[in-house]
Amino acid sequence: MKLFYTERSQYARIVRVAIIELNLSDRVELQKVTVRDRNSELLNYNPTGKVPTLATDDGFILSETRIIVSYLNRLNPEIKIVADDSDGFSQQLEGITTAFIDGISIWARERILRDESEQSPKVIELERSRALRILDYFEKISEKLDQTPKLAHITLASALGLEIRLPELQWRHNYPQLAQWYDEFSGRPSLQLTKPES
Repeated sequence: MKLFYTERSQYARIVRVAIIELNLSDRVELQKVTVRDRNSELLNYNPTGKVPTLATDDGFILSETRIIVSYLNRLNPEIKIVADDSDGFSQQLEGITTAFIDGISIWARERILRDESEQSPKVIELERSRALRILDYFEKISEKLDQTPKLAHITLASALGLEIRLPELQWRHNYPQLAQWYDEFSGRPSLQLTKPES
């Protein structure tokens, strides 16, 4: 199997963490690619040109983070990363953390990839206010967050790690319990090995 990724993609980071946590590092080859590049090798595999992309041993091309992590989890079902129908709370967290990382990614793209004259203040404010609401939620339920490497926890940690690229996302001071959870969880070897670039 081969995982196509970029080091800047937090979505690909989630998959890379899952590979380590599922003890599949010896079964998945990691290949860095370029994106937004018409000459990228990735386009020979996935016409969307998006990372993460997983080329499976049985000839499938999988994209979208949860689809890939679900596939990988089936290869090692003894370690349960993806929530199933019997775990409504984890499913709830997966949905909210996915919305959180999606919103922060849009916010960061507006700030980092667009010239200031092209940035949309409405989009930035929408995603900033959404992020703050979700941070409020996670601070309130922080005692329910444990250190188990579930997809929701990995996604939440990956989203919070985007503070390194988005100075406006200064969340630690106002969310001390969440910060305590994050500092402990991000000490896991899988998180340390996949730390985002600034």
